Amino acid sequence: MSNRRSHYQQSGPGRFKKRLMIVLGGLAVVAAAAAIRYLPGNETVEAATPTNVQTASASASSQNQAADRGTARQPASASPQDPVAIVNGQTIVRGLLAQECLKHYGNKVIESLTNKYLISLRCQEMNISVGAEEVDLEVERVARRFKIPVDQWVTMLENERGITAEQYKREIIWPTLALKRLAASEMQVTEEEIGKALEQQFGPQVHVRLILVRDKELATQVQQQAAADPESFPKLAREHSTDVNSASAGGLVQPIRRHMGDPTIETAAFALQPGEISQAIPVGDQFAILRCESHIKAKHPTPQQRQQAIQILTENLRESKLREASATLFQRLQDEAQVVNVYNDPVLRQRMPGVALTINGHQITMAELAETCLQRHGREVLEGQINRALLKAALAERNLSVTQQHIVEEVTRAAKAAGVVTHSGQVHTKEWIKMVTEQQEITEQIYIDDIVWPSVALKLLVADKVEVTAEDMQKAFQANYGERVRCRAIVMNNQRRAQEVWEMTRTDQSVQQFAKLAEQYSIDPSGKAIGGEIPPIQRHGGQPTLETEAFSLQPGEISGVIQLKGATPDDTHYIILLCEGRTKPVVVEMAEVQTELHEDLLEKKFRIVMAGHFQKLRESANVRNFLDPSASSSSKKQSASLSPAAGRFEQSGVQR
Repeated sequence: MSNRRSHYQQSGPGRFKKRLMIVLGGLAVVAAAAAIRYLPGNETVEAATPTNVQTASASASSQNQAADRGTARQPASASPQDPVAIVNGQTIVRGLLAQECLKHYGNKVIESLTNKYLISLRCQEMNISVGAEEVDLEVERVARRFKIPVDQWVTMLENERGITAEQYKREIIWPTLALKRLAASEMQVTEEEIGKALEQQFGPQVHVRLILVRDKELATQVQQQAAADPESFPKLAREHSTDVNSASAGGLVQPIRRHMGDPTIETAAFALQPGEISQAIPVGDQFAILRCESHIKAKHPTPQQRQQAIQILTENLRESKLREASATLFQRLQDEAQVVNVYNDPVLRQRMPGVALTINGHQITMAELAETCLQRHGREVLEGQINRALLKAALAERNLSVTQQHIVEEVTRAAKAAGVVTHSGQVHTKEWIKMVTEQQEITEQIYIDDIVWPSVALKLLVADKVEVTAEDMQKAFQANYGERVRCRAIVMNNQRRAQEVWEMTRTDQSVQQFAKLAEQYSIDPSGKAIGGEIPPIQRHGGQPTLETEAFSLQPGEISGVIQLKGATPDDTHYIILLCEGRTKPVVVEMAEVQTELHEDLLEKKFRIVMAGHFQKLRESANVRNFLDPSASSSSKKQSASLSPAAGRFEQSGVQR
């Protein structure tokens, strides 16, 4: 069926958002997917038990401590047995959370941890230290550059980028300052460089037109034509230039300054007099032809302006040098490094218990890797552990358990729903698991633990509440195979404007006029671009008022203003329909599609009931979250956006 989807759906970049849409079958109920993200599994992580974490932290060498200036360590006062959350009286401890964070993010974090250690080890060798006070001052400087108070700056980073103030200092500011110190000898700005920068800003310029062509023979022909008739240059640029932006403007480009780009182009441009045509100048794999329009005289800044410019230019030059020198230095550090990734090598993990990797002979412990994972991703992983604790308690209360057979059946269902089958029509679960794990960049175990297990658990909890009736089947059959209404629609979010537009449609009810108004006033971008055309409206599609109004119209008739309320007042929309006719029902017998319809309906009903049930579990839970106190609750209501109806319209009548 056309509306069937599966675990495999995604909602955006990044593993976090991808994961949201594949929990619980990853379908329309975003509420359940959002609420049950990152449910940790039962598997432990080798060499990352609470005992190992504690032992490794206690035995960290002085070398690693010195190299740790920009990296994460378990706080001295923290213990693996410290509670990070209490869920209905059940304690989740820091050591367990560290294991789960390591399991989910170890491979991702180990690379960045390696990079920071390369920097910190070189700082140790060069006796360079970057202290907390210096980091704080740099944060203030960055905030001032954006003209934002520091507290607002770090709050914005956390809200918009998902990075805490401490992460920002440790993972962005510290490495930047450390590289600056390491590359300081290559950051000196010379008088010659300042002089060139001043000439670039205040010196003379040449206003030119440009033609770029790839073929040498064509470049020669075009140059000869331009030289013979300079006034034809704009036309030649439009016809032949490969630089689309300047070609559309007859070859006009920004004035050429000295020390801005290719010296050959600059030399040729400044040698031309107004109206003169250059030779075909080789530039990379292309050829450039210039026509001089005019020369722009140099500016003469006041002494104060010149001094201010020197300060700004010097800072810009230093920053530019820093980027180049830091990139070169960092690449050299990586090239020269002797890195052994113990974490990803089962044999080495047996030989070197408690070690995650070695860098130039220095050991990074599994405990430190786990702590870094916890500091970066602890909150979201802890939310998953809290959710899992709620589900496990609910299962125990009902004397239910998730078996391996349940897991196999759910994976098979997901693969079948995604259409992953063999040539003989058999469900190809191995191929499905390969697809979903590669796409989501997760392991098979995490897929089972984080996505399949919670779906199965909730299905077991609500199994006695889900039923597909004969009436449901009839409605589904009519929705999928019955006639539909072909309409155009104008969608607006302002009632007064909608009434004004409706009045315009009443004075001229032609399709042409309606399409014109849709292009002018509709806020629906896809329909707006094609004159308000929308997919045919079906019965029982979830918007009864809209459907009732559509099916009451005859071809050529225009509806009243249909008000559709969203999850929030700002989501209220006002719709005007123009009926263009009906589609023909699909000729098919119920018996032919009964199995498919039943499976689809059952899954949809499960999703809705599962989301509601999980919401009730969260609402009735007593949660103390020590990593994120704002997430603590005692019967705290969930956000309205997590309701099963989130993102769907409630119907509230038609205005005529």
